[in-house]
Amino acid sequence: MTAMTEEEVLQIALDMGRIFNDGDIEVARRLVADDFVDYEAPEGAPVGAEAYARTANWMRSVWENARWETVDAFAKGDKATIRLIFSGRQVADFMGVPATGKEVRVQHIHIYRIADGQVHEHWAVRDDLELFRQLGAWDKPLEGAPKPAPAA
Repeated sequence: MTAMTEEEVLQIALDMGRIFNDGDIEVARRLVADDFVDYEAPEGAPVGAEAYARTANWMRSVWENARWETVDAFAKGDKATIRLIFSGRQVADFMGVPATGKEVRVQHIHIYRIADGQVHEHWAVRDDLELFRQLGAWDKPLEGAPKPAPAA
């Protein structure tokens, strides 16, 4: 195992964004390790570089002008954390919500474990409740909105 600097770890994590933003399969083949585990994916989902790239391409087909814009990023040891804003316009079914044509803008946090120049593990936290609110599929009250009267 080759030791990597935190700067190298961070750069690899940032380069992973090219898989989603640009649909760059070569980046996936180069950076996604054979033993890669994506804890964000549903149990039993296909694994590996090709599967990760297929997920990215599917997302790009659901969301027109999909972008994952880095807002903040840092590395500590063999892990890198990226806070980003995802945006796009829904043009196909997403998790049971038919295409709405609505623009969304939501926050994600991604954590990558990197060793020997490749990503071995990925965790993510996405604000899916806010995403579904923006799509009109969930009616979360906005901050400062009046509270409903208690039931009698």
